[in-house]
Order: sequence, then C-alpha cells, then structure tokens
Amino acid sequence: MERPDSRPRNDRFAGRRFERDRGFSRGPSGPPVDYRALVEFVAKAIADKPDAVVVESFERSRGTLSVTVKMADEDVGKLIGKGGRNIEALRSLVRAASLRERRRVFVDLA
Repeated sequence: MERPDSRPRNDRFAGRRFERDRGFSRGPSGPPVDYRALVEFVAKAIADKPDAVVVESFERSRGTLSVTVKMADEDVGKLIGKGGRNIEALRSLVRAASLRERRRVFVDLA
C-alpha cells in the first residue's frame, strides 16, 4: 500500500535539514562573554571578604584564556567547597559560556 506522501518508510528524514545546516556554524551570536567578570562575580558572592578577591586573566597559546582567582586564605576553602564541588561548578559554568565562542578557558586558584 502506498503512503499518502508517496515516500518510502525508510526515507523519513528526506527534505529535512541537518543541524549543521541550521546556522550553528556561523559563530557566536550576541556580545562576547567577559570571563574575568563572570568568575569575579561568583567569587565575590561566595567570599566573606569580597574586597580581597582579585581576578586576573591572560591569554595563553592558541587563543586559550586563563583566569586566576586570588582571595583571602579563609575564603579559599569556601570557593573550593566540599570535595571541590564549588570550584568544579564554577569551571563548568565558564566552560558552558565558552562553548559559544569555541574557546578554551581555564579557571585556577592562586
């Protein structure tokens, strides 16, 4: 029996565009992300002494960005969190933001 649209059953994706053709390869849309400000905002929100938080960023090789956080000694433990959960969550947040620009960003504690 013929299907109403006269296409074979195994040709269910015919005529549809693949994801790579939907404009995902055009590059980032919107303003660029300020990774230093993002890390600084989160670090100051966690710290008891937000005035002691210093965040520096610099370019490494091949377009990689390194963000370094310096804080008071008693606040470093809060940023790391139990079992490293907080710092890993911050790194995941930065990684998700950097996917738009297809860029590698590292967050380090000093």
